[in-house]
Amino acid sequence: MTKEQRREIILTKPILPLLVRMAIPTIIGMLVTMIYNLTDTFFIGQLGNKSMTAAIGIAFSFVSFIQALGFWFGYGSGNAMSRSLGAGNDDEAAILSSTGIVLALATGIALCLTMFFSVERVAAFLGGDASDSLLQYSTQYLRVMLCTVPFSLYATTLYNQMRLCGNVKDGMIGLMSGMLCNMILDPIFIFVCRMGFIGAGWATFAGQLLGAVVLTLLSLHNGNIPVRLHRVSLRSGRLYHILVGGAPNFSRQGITSVAAILLNMIAADYGEETIAALTIAGRVAALFYMIMIGWGQGFQPVCAMNYGAGKYDRVKKALKLSTAIGTVFLIAATVILAIFAEPLSAIFSKNPEVIELCTQILRLQCISLPFMGVYALSSMFAQNIGKYFTALWISISRQGLFYIPLIYLLPPLFTAIGLDAMTGLFCVQPIADIASFLFGGSVMLWCLKHL
Repeated sequence: MTKEQRREIILTKPILPLLVRMAIPTIIGMLVTMIYNLTDTFFIGQLGNKSMTAAIGIAFSFVSFIQALGFWFGYGSGNAMSRSLGAGNDDEAAILSSTGIVLALATGIALCLTMFFSVERVAAFLGGDASDSLLQYSTQYLRVMLCTVPFSLYATTLYNQMRLCGNVKDGMIGLMSGMLCNMILDPIFIFVCRMGFIGAGWATFAGQLLGAVVLTLLSLHNGNIPVRLHRVSLRSGRLYHILVGGAPNFSRQGITSVAAILLNMIAADYGEETIAALTIAGRVAALFYMIMIGWGQGFQPVCAMNYGAGKYDRVKKALKLSTAIGTVFLIAATVILAIFAEPLSAIFSKNPEVIELCTQILRLQCISLPFMGVYALSSMFAQNIGKYFTALWISISRQGLFYIPLIYLLPPLFTAIGLDAMTGLFCVQPIADIASFLFGGSVMLWCLKHL
């Protein structure tokens, strides 16, 4: 399909079938990603050790930060490459690609070397000092995760470069090859090879390595820009486009990582059962929300291209349909989550106390889940009509403006009014989500009025 044909379809075809057509690949991608994220938690949960499950939560906050760095270099260089390709400057795009990849590799190697011998202190800082066993397992797992950092940053950067330059298919093949490798090797390393808990870490390492290799091979074909590290250029203009251009994506993911770290640090005061329950509940609830994100990503090209063509009525119709359908889906998901919270929790843990706490957390999150479609689409809508600063504020509001302050405010507030402080901690996410919905929804209505 040519660019002109794709443009004609987006600007003229009926909105609802168009949204479905655009959203199906992104929803599938989100589902695979979420299943991948749940794999380690599931198989380690079968070992019946709450400290091991909690250690995954400790490591996840670190992995989230590494992903933020990958988004920084990948989005920054990828967006600049896309503009260069649009201007017919293929050579500049190749230089930007090499520069972004070298920055990612250098950062990954530096992090790996500097943190490897102080990994126990890093694990304790992330909240792994709730018990001696948790610190031991967190340290072991993080040590393996540090080995994956250079490959993870490289693969994330290259994947985003491919995607932003128009080759979503090759980028997805490379990304999914690593994920599937990890998912297959998890039970093999943990149970068949009798590596136990640490086998999940080495499965992740193998997946990251394979993903990096596959992406590199794909970069040599299908009109992609091949990896040529010798073409790197550290001129200030190019560094500006990469580092400043990717800063919003780093900020969004980085704040999520910081919030996860702070949550683990505070949850450590309540014991490793609480950290394990928060880890499981966060991933289960995220499954439904990420499907909503995939649906929203199908809305984005429809919104952006019709807005650019001045077809504002189609933009409004697409936004209303996307919001309505997304909200209906999340209401249905809320009912499922409320009913099956306990059996879903039991899939990922055999510890009765962890299951009980996880069930409580999931049912509390049902309070806010139906509102999250409006929040997610408000940020995407603002970004696609060119209000980048507004979109950034919406994106960071959930974790940055509301969640982080509430982590410190709600537990003592609940204690002061005679309620359990732990319940206050569990209420942080739903209250932050409702505040984000009110903020994002208000901004969305304001943008619509000025469309």
